[in-house]
Amino acid sequence: MKIETTDNRQVYLRRLNSYDLDNLLHYLENLSMETKKRFGPHQFDKQSVIDFYDCLDIHWGYVAENIDTNEIVAYSIIKFGYLESDYNRFLSYGIKLDSKIDCEFAPSVADFWQSCGIGNKLFHFILADLKKTAAKRIVLWGGVQADNERAINYYKKIILNC
Repeated sequence: MKIETTDNRQVYLRRLNSYDLDNLLHYLENLSMETKKRFGPHQFDKQSVIDFYDCLDIHWGYVAENIDTNEIVAYSIIKFGYLESDYNRFLSYGIKLDSKIDCEFAPSVADFWQSCGIGNKLFHFILADLKKTAAKRIVLWGGVQADNERAINYYKKIILNC
């Protein structure tokens, strides 16, 4: 799906595929240390990414790709089911997760592309794709760090737009 960011850049939103490995590794390597420390579903090396996607019925990757350069500029993951630590975290809020209908969401956007609407559009693209599955609820993978104001504002915005 082709979209335009708020600063008029053209991007494709799509599911990650097996041909994206080198491009994804380039994306991960070029994230700032600040962004890397906030994104943790998998390590940033080739073997970790390969192992992570070994079972495609558990993890689905999504990317936003710059039309002009074919570079990945945003990357998000959906995990069907949940981590045990997230189950306990949500249970402490009075929410019982259900592995049949719940999935976890882990977004990232390249530093230069942040705050141009790409994360919001990628999230809604993912929502549309998930309507074809049994998933009924999306929770944030690992939560959000209290000092990450940019992310907190992003999550508030996507909640209001759903």
